[in-house]
Amino acid sequence: MPRRPRNPPSIADQIALAADREGPDFDTAVLGLTLALFRTATAFERAHVTELLPHGLNIGQLNILTVLDRAAEPLTMGALGQAVSVLPANLTGVVDGLAGRGYVERIPNPSDRRSFLIRIGKGGRSFLRKFLPGHWAHLQNLMSDLTPAQRRQLQSLLGKFLESIEQNGKDTADGFHPDRVRRPARRGGAVST
Repeated sequence: MPRRPRNPPSIADQIALAADREGPDFDTAVLGLTLALFRTATAFERAHVTELLPHGLNIGQLNILTVLDRAAEPLTMGALGQAVSVLPANLTGVVDGLAGRGYVERIPNPSDRRSFLIRIGKGGRSFLRKFLPGHWAHLQNLMSDLTPAQRRQLQSLLGKFLESIEQNGKDTADGFHPDRVRRPARRGGAVST
């Protein structure tokens, strides 16, 4: 007879299991923070999917539109990629799709005839003027259990964490170099590299 499926382990259970397996030098806060960030990011993404699905957009596309809407001037693909934390090569298809809908425009780059600048299009600006008031209310509702001070603190901590990732993840193009990862030794002993 098949066993009934169990509920997935809680974050606390996963941390306890990892601590038992990895030994006393294992920093449980790193795993706890990682799991909490993944779950929070997934829930945040789901909340946006529900809001954006009727408009045929995803959170990445909305992020691009809002960045371009706030930009004082058209952006290069590199500057846009940096602003939305996406490599320019991965951005091309997204920009193409938004341009096809009239949400963004490509204009010749006067400084480099081989490239284009990207700016918000009339369709994108019109969409945002209608969409953003409800979106801000939606975000306010998602964060309603945090006080203003907690929101500022979370923003500050996430900013510091992002800086840490950007500073410490530059070993390779994808930010990961397995030979340079410091791993705690199992069950005491020296730290291995």
